Amino acid sequence: MRYLYFTLFIFSSFFINAQHLNLYLNENNDINKYVYSDKFNFHTSFKPVLKSSISFSTDSLLLSNYPIKHKNKYLKNVFSDNLFTLRGDDYYVTVSPTISFTLGVETIEKKNTFNNTRGYLVEGVLGEKISFSTSFSENQSVFPNYLDTFIRKNNVVPGQGYARIFKNTGFDYAMSSGYVSYKPNKMFLLQFGHGKHFIGDGYRSLLLSDNSFNYPFLKIQTNFSKIQYTNLYCELMDINYFKTHSIDNIDQMGYPKKYLSSHYLSYNFTTKFNISLFESVVWRMNHAPGVKGFDINYLNPIAMLRPIEFSLNSPDNVLIGLNSKYILKKSYLYGQLIVDEFSLNDLRKDNGFWGNKIGYQLGYKMFDALSIKRLSLQAEYNYVRPYTYAHHNPQQNYAHYNQPLAHPLGANFSELLFLFNYKYRRLEVSGKIIFSKHGGKVLNDPTSYGNDLYFSTGNYAEQEGLVSMGTGRPSDFGIQIYQGNLTKIEYKSLNISYIINPLTNLKLNFGLILRNQNNENGSLNTRFFNFGLISDIFNYYYDI
Repeated sequence: MRYLYFTLFIFSSFFINAQHLNLYLNENNDINKYVYSDKFNFHTSFKPVLKSSISFSTDSLLLSNYPIKHKNKYLKNVFSDNLFTLRGDDYYVTVSPTISFTLGVETIEKKNTFNNTRGYLVEGVLGEKISFSTSFSENQSVFPNYLDTFIRKNNVVPGQGYARIFKNTGFDYAMSSGYVSYKPNKMFLLQFGHGKHFIGDGYRSLLLSDNSFNYPFLKIQTNFSKIQYTNLYCELMDINYFKTHSIDNIDQMGYPKKYLSSHYLSYNFTTKFNISLFESVVWRMNHAPGVKGFDINYLNPIAMLRPIEFSLNSPDNVLIGLNSKYILKKSYLYGQLIVDEFSLNDLRKDNGFWGNKIGYQLGYKMFDALSIKRLSLQAEYNYVRPYTYAHHNPQQNYAHYNQPLAHPLGANFSELLFLFNYKYRRLEVSGKIIFSKHGGKVLNDPTSYGNDLYFSTGNYAEQEGLVSMGTGRPSDFGIQIYQGNLTKIEYKSLNISYIINPLTNLKLNFGLILRNQNNENGSLNTRFFNFGLISDIFNYYYDI
C-alpha cells in the first residue's frame, strides 16, 4: 500500500494541475524534505506555496507515510481523508472540522487553563482554473501567565484577533479566513482573500511573517523560466488609533486603515541556489484628519517603490530586503537581510546612528538528520537593530492589529533558536529551545528605545499630544542593541503527539513549556503542560 501511494503522488497529474490551493503555512517536514531538494526547481520562500506549483501530489505523499489500514468508509474518513467530500467530473469540495480541546496547568501560579476551539475548513476545485478555501474558528481560552500578560497588554491573542474577556480569567476570540485562486495559464496566478503570508525559508521571517492577524489581500504571481515575481497588496488596521487619540463612539467607527504594497522577485540560479529581492511600502489612508487616502502610485506592479516614494516627497515607510538559500544534501542554508533605513558613512564611523535600521537572519536545516529517517534539525539566529520597522508616525509602522508584521519581538533584539522534529509512523515528537534578548520599555519612561513599533521614533507624539506613543528616541547617535530595559527570555517546549489524520494534521497532543523571563522589573517564570485533541494546521507563535 505504501508503494501504491508513492506511485500516486508521482503520477496523479489531473489533481496536480487542478489544485490551485495553498499548502498550509504550518511546517510539514514530510513535504519539505522533497520541496527543499536540488532535484526540483521550486520557489519555496513566498508562502503559502501553491500546490499546483509542486510537481507531485502533496496529499498522496503525506498518506504514503500513514498507510490506510481501515476498509470501513467512516474510519477511513477519520484517519486518512476529509470528513466529507463532494466530487464531480470537473469539481470537488472537501469539508473538515478544525478543533482544539485542551486542558492544562500552569504549575507556578497553580492556574488551570483550557482551550475550546470549534471550526471548519472547506476547500474546493472548480474546473482547471479556479480553487477556493474558507475556514472559521470560534474560541474560548484561559492561557498560562506569560500569554495572559501579553494579551491583556495588547488586546489580541497572538495571531488570532481581538480578545474579549471571558469569565474574568479567559478570553473569547474568533478568526475567519478564505481565498479564491484563479490561474488562467501556467504563467499567472491571481488570488484574492483574507489571510496571512510568510516570506522566507526559516522558522522566523524578518521580511513578512504570519505572526499577526489576518488581513484582506490581493496577490498576483508570475512564473516564467527560473523567475517567480509576486505582487502583494494588503489592507492593514491600527486598533490603537482610537485609544491614543481619545475618540468617543468607537463602537460605531471602523478601525483606521493603512495599506501595504510589496514586490518580491525570486530567481533560481540553479536548483540549489536562490536569491530573492523584497521591497515593501506602508502608507496611511484618510481616517485621520489631514491624511491622504489610497495612493495609486503604489499599485504599479513593476516600478521600484523607493524611487516612487522619493519622487512624491512622501513620508511613507519603505523597507527593502533580501532572502537567499543554498541546498545541500538533505539540508539547506538560508538567510535574510532587512533594511529600513541606512547610512553607509555613519556605519563606517561606527557612531551608533539611530537611522541604521537593519537586521539579518542566518539558519541551517537538515532532513533525515544523523541518518535517522524523518528526523529534522534546525538552528537559526535573528538580529534586528533598534527602530527597525518603526516610523516617525506610528500609524505607518510595519505592524498590523497590534503585532509586528515580521518577527514577533519587533526590533532591538537578538534570538538564537534550535528546533527538532521526529516522526515514526503516527508518533511525532517536536521541541524548541529559544534564547532571546531585547531592549524593552523602561517603567514610567515614555522614551522609545526601539523595541515597541507603536512608539514614535521622533517627536510625532509630542507634536500631536499623544503621550501613549512615546516621546521619541533618546538621541541620534550612540544607539546600541538591547538599549532600554534589557529582557532575557529562555523558552523550552516539548510536544508528543499521535497523528490521527495527516491531511488535517488532527492529533492527540501532550505539550510542555518551560519559560523564564528576567529584566529590571523582575522575573516571570512559567511551568506549563497541557493535553488535548487539536487540528494543527495554523501557526500560533506562543514562543514569545
